[in-house]
Amino acid sequence: MQLFIQSLLSGILIGGLYGIIAVGMTLNWGIMRVINLAHFSLTFLAAYITYQFSTVTGADPFLSLFITLPLFFVIGLVMQWFFETFQIEGFVSLLVTFGLFAIFESIMREIWTADLRTLPLDIVPYRVESFWIGPYALRKPQVGVFVAAIIVSAATWVFLNRTYIGKALRAISQDRVVAGAFGVNHRQLALLLGGMMGVYAAIAGAFIAVLFVLRPDGTVDFIGVIFAVVMLGGLGNTVGAFGAGVIIGVAQSLTSATIGPGFSPLVTFSLLILVLLFKPEGLFGRSATS
Repeated sequence: MQLFIQSLLSGILIGGLYGIIAVGMTLNWGIMRVINLAHFSLTFLAAYITYQFSTVTGADPFLSLFITLPLFFVIGLVMQWFFETFQIEGFVSLLVTFGLFAIFESIMREIWTADLRTLPLDIVPYRVESFWIGPYALRKPQVGVFVAAIIVSAATWVFLNRTYIGKALRAISQDRVVAGAFGVNHRQLALLLGGMMGVYAAIAGAFIAVLFVLRPDGTVDFIGVIFAVVMLGGLGNTVGAFGAGVIIGVAQSLTSATIGPGFSPLVTFSLLILVLLFKPEGLFGRSATS
């Protein structure tokens, strides 16, 4: 029972990281109709920049956010400008962003090589520290990413549902022509959303740098999982992305603890198939696009 509860808690917390990454994917896909594979490599690029910042300066890795947040906002904006200018969306976006994905991965491999890299403990001693609830350990970085995921998901939901700009974004997701007839500048809003995607990548990258050993092809480990989270949560649904991230995190953690790590993908994608068969709009529905 203790192993079960510990695995359950760990799965809930790591699900927060999945949620942060998935928020960027689900909004890009649900609102702009762009299936942005480059989002994964951008996240890892942010993680490598966080690593470089901390190893060079000796500063806490989360201080790198003062650099990565504005930098990746601009990168995301430029990428969205590219998608808008050449009218890239749908299946074509999958092919184009796969190319960008490969380019970013090559850049990381060229700069940091294929060697495994991790932040030293003298810079991030809290990486191996935990909060204790009786016999159960909650790793501090995992608690941090879970709290960050709640804040990001809630703030994005409020932005989309309680502000004029957010409502305008939801409008263009349904019909750009009609939204434009009512004075909505979809190009400017698309650029803003692209910048937001870059910000989400920067936040997730900082936590990845703390939680994981970095390697350029580490992005591959997340692609299937995050796609499952996006589909389970519902396209454009930020709260759904958080909830689905927790569900997938728990499923993976419990499977690894009770059956074996090799069965985690089997359980994850079996769950995805079942949901797509019986509830194709996702467990939480399609918030932003409905």
